[in-house]
Amino acid sequence: MSITVKRNTGMMGGLSKVDLIVNGQRTAKLADSEGTTVSPGEGAVKLQAKQWFFGSKELEVYDDANVEVRINMTALFFLLAAMVCLILGVMIAPFLTAVAGVLLIVCIIYSSKNWFQLIKVE
Repeated sequence: MSITVKRNTGMMGGLSKVDLIVNGQRTAKLADSEGTTVSPGEGAVKLQAKQWFFGSKELEVYDDANVEVRINMTALFFLLAAMVCLILGVMIAPFLTAVAGVLLIVCIIYSSKNWFQLIKVE
């Protein structure tokens, strides 16, 4: 019995590896399209993915599960919207720079537990 975890984040977040945390302990570092196998032992296993200050919510999985680490598109859109507002604010209107600052703060707070998604794959 084993749990397979594969990272599928694409280009975004591909510069550094993602830490795989199993039951509160770092067990592996995954590059893009890389996978690992976790032996659950007894009962359920709590998985979490982290990279710098970005992270995911915990996912509780049981034997013979396939889990995929993906980027949460909502968090990515927050980041892209903040960058667009920042660029336009510098070029056009200072008001947009303030909006960009607020969006960046929202993005950082939201992404601390939602940048990655752990999804069970059938």
